[in-house]
Amino acid sequence: MSVEVKILENFGQEADLRKKWLKMWETLGVRILKLPKWMQDIVLEDVNTAIRNRIATMEMIQNANRKHRA
Repeated sequence: MSVEVKILENFGQEADLRKKWLKMWETLGVRILKLPKWMQDIVLEDVNTAIRNRIATMEMIQNANRKHRA
């Protein structure tokens, strides 16, 4: 029973995070779409690069922590 509850708790947390992401992108999207097309392209490329770099950094930290614990 506790496993089922844990799954539902994680599902709820994931749903909340998904809502936050969608709200953030909606807000940013409105602002980005007000810019000229060439500026939109620059912003989107910058955001893509920044997010990929941040995720890669966090994954390296996570992997280092796993190796350190083992």
